[in-house]
Amino acid sequence: MTAVTDQLDGATNILLEVPPMGDGREVCTSLLSSGIEEPSALFVSFTRQASACLGQWEEHGSSARNLGVITVGDGSADVDRDDVVTETVSTPSDLTGLGIQIGQFLSEWEAPVVVCFDSLTSLLQYVDFETVYEFLHAITGQVYAADARAHFHVDPEAHDESTVAGLTSLVDASVSLGEEIRVRTRDTIE
Repeated sequence: MTAVTDQLDGATNILLEVPPMGDGREVCTSLLSSGIEEPSALFVSFTRQASACLGQWEEHGSSARNLGVITVGDGSADVDRDDVVTETVSTPSDLTGLGIQIGQFLSEWEAPVVVCFDSLTSLLQYVDFETVYEFLHAITGQVYAADARAHFHVDPEAHDESTVAGLTSLVDASVSLGEEIRVRTRDTIE
């Protein structure tokens, strides 16, 4: 996975395109931990329990200064660890609440901070594209301001080309997982 992160050329916000049959966890974890010693790691999850997010981090064997998980909707935020901060946003369409939660983590933790947002496809099931676009624009701005790094999962097969192109316009790079891994940076996206 080093080859993927090497091609990102310092990208701050990355769109991780994972097809429905693809796992992407190895690339996801690599994006979170590559080139950063003891980051603070935040998971935002619409589909997984907090314990699954932490399990992914622990499998990689990386140490973290801080760990946090925001579960959205029905996912459980319960973990049996005192060193992990968990929050819940009960309604997937509550983008104000979600944005506030993400902003609090970003402002309270010292750099380096890494964020995994899983997933924009899930979010688009509850909120229209224009609202998601505005939300993502605000979140990517918060990531830049916090000197953090984030990646946003999306299933490219669940959306039309214009939706994926719109999401891609808000990031510095995209990583497409398919038969082969394809990395595009802002220079090659535009």
